[in-house]
Amino acid sequence: MIYWHEHTWEEIKNLLDKIEAVILPIGSCEQHSLHLPLGMDTYSSIVLSEKIAEALNGKVLVLPPIWYGVSPHHMNFPGTITLSSETLISLVFDIAKSLKHHGVKKLIIINGHGGNTAPLTLALRKIREEIGLETVLVNPWELIRDVIMETLESSVWGHACEFETSEALVIIPDKVRINKIKKPELKEQKAPYMALWEKTKVVWPWNTDELTSTGSIGDPTKASREKGEKLFNAMLERTLEFITKFLEK
Repeated sequence: MIYWHEHTWEEIKNLLDKIEAVILPIGSCEQHSLHLPLGMDTYSSIVLSEKIAEALNGKVLVLPPIWYGVSPHHMNFPGTITLSSETLISLVFDIAKSLKHHGVKKLIIINGHGGNTAPLTLALRKIREEIGLETVLVNPWELIRDVIMETLESSVWGHACEFETSEALVIIPDKVRINKIKKPELKEQKAPYMALWEKTKVVWPWNTDELTSTGSIGDPTKASREKGEKLFNAMLERTLEFITKFLEK
């Protein structure tokens, strides 16, 4: 059993000296255009976490996933549920505090949602300074920028796009509404450097409906299972490479 919550307390007690780390998958419950489920980001982090735990064969356990994230920018689309940054930081901190109490050595957060990155970064610092539990945050897409560039046809990607839809066709194919996949109309911005898909840009508190007509940022019509396999396998390989070395440290 790779999941923490499927064990009894006695089994966990006996495993604590054997496991080297625990993995916490975090995603979101937010709009993913017309064709992907609200839980896409969480499915992504869960499947990756499961594959890694299976590959490490008893060295790690996977904690119960967090299905909610920081998603205020998607709230103009029905179905989105958002946490405040403060809530996510507190939630992760309290989980880490419990793990430290039980003697867990290392915590690995696998994140499926870009909106969580800033609050989780703050949480890591708080955990280090106040608890002393060694904790790292993995944003898997950040590890494969080169693979993304060589795989995608689209120059614009980021949300319910060619990348994410291709991944979904591999990890949750039965949940993709194939007949709903639609190229969005990306909306022109008020001033230069405001488009999220530009390399040179300013920071502003955007809402998704100010950028796109469907909720997609990028073109999901270019997605394919073949691309998804290449992208997901690269994320798995590089995340596993990192975690293997991190556990040796």
